[in-house]
Amino acid sequence: MSRTIHIAPDTSAAEMLREAGILPESGVPSHMAVFVEQAEAILEKLRDVIAVGEVEEHRGPEFQQLLIDIAARIMSHPIVAGNRYLKRFAEGVSLAQARHECRQFSIFALQFDVAQAKLVSNAPTYDAYVERLHVLLNEKGIPYKDGFEGELTGHWRMGSVHFSWMLNMGKGLGLEFEDLGKIWLALPGTKAFVDATFNNYASIDPNIAEGSAFAIENWAANYLWKPWIAGMEKLNATLPKPVDLGYLKYHNLEEEHHSQATLDELLESFTEPWFDADRFLEGAEAMLTDGVQAYYVSQLASLPEKDETWPAKAFEPRAFDPEAIPRIAAEKVVA
Repeated sequence: MSRTIHIAPDTSAAEMLREAGILPESGVPSHMAVFVEQAEAILEKLRDVIAVGEVEEHRGPEFQQLLIDIAARIMSHPIVAGNRYLKRFAEGVSLAQARHECRQFSIFALQFDVAQAKLVSNAPTYDAYVERLHVLLNEKGIPYKDGFEGELTGHWRMGSVHFSWMLNMGKGLGLEFEDLGKIWLALPGTKAFVDATFNNYASIDPNIAEGSAFAIENWAANYLWKPWIAGMEKLNATLPKPVDLGYLKYHNLEEEHHSQATLDELLESFTEPWFDADRFLEGAEAMLTDGVQAYYVSQLASLPEKDETWPAKAFEPRAFDPEAIPRIAAEKVVA
């Protein structure tokens, strides 16, 4: 049985995660940095909504516990916390290796729009329908008026389609339209990634769908775009004509914004009668294990020009058992 801990309502996110044994005594690992900062922001919002009576006080510790479980099971998932493939990618890659990554990731990127369309169709409310539709329309070429969410400009152009930016990057790597985005070009891990997205991100169970979306956005914000960009910038330094990295850099900024939005949405969903924390976490872990992890295992196994500097395995084992994470003694923190 897990031990219990006492967490006061005003405890910071970092202190809470250290008490739970997830963070070290000093410092914050790079894969947790964005999450810890954004978890602190959502805890402040939690205190505000409790203070004005929008959320019952006794539910505060439940949400704190959910953040601890997210840190243990999602942010500390092996493919997020210990992605050896991306860590090595950041150190520098050959043109063939960069081409390999662009080709296979482009398949997930284009098929993701299909999953987003399913999510639009399965929207439980009109507001959710509009929000999801905006995400899809933005992917397909209609910019937001300001930033990465909200109202759209209403003006479509091919140059704003996200896949156009992927094509620009591919062109710099010697890839043509026929080489990108096609599901029949998918390696087994890429196909598993796409299937996991359809099964989880586009699930009709709102808990599974929201957990999967949370996993995708927070994995990407914390440990996808930055190492990919780092490796590509090192490659560009060796090329006579640099590869266009606009696709990567835009999504790096977008995902950091979206990851905060997933926490805001989580707090809203947490108060709904349909919300089930266990199902939410189940959807997140399925997305990471069956999708993201399977993808990188496949990428490493099929990587061209692989030498001894590349790891034997795509990820490190879990640093701890999430089931052993302590539980908050709720009765001790309710006034």
